[in-house]
Amino acid sequence: MKVLFVGLAVVLCIGVVEALRCKVCKYKLPLIGCFQGVNETTCERREKCAVIKTSLGKVTLYYQQGCTSVMNCGRERAADAESRLTSLYSCCETDLCNEEWDEDLID
Repeated sequence: MKVLFVGLAVVLCIGVVEALRCKVCKYKLPLIGCFQGVNETTCERREKCAVIKTSLGKVTLYYQQGCTSVMNCGRERAADAESRLTSLYSCCETDLCNEEWDEDLID
């Protein structure tokens, strides 16, 4: 019985250690900065920290910071088939790694 409790404690501790913390910003404009939703969050399982760059053609409109599914990482998604609006997902996997980023890394 004692072994069961120790095993459970180890599993719970590992789960807490693995929780990834990320910066959150709903809208971050080039040259202006974040103006909505500045805080931190803890990602769910199978999520990474992300910076999402939304553009219309070659013009960057805004960025977002937060957690995203690992399935989105490295992808560029179009709003719809007829739109030139796209979102590029750049991911990282250490605590608060999406706090600051280099523009060259996500172009």
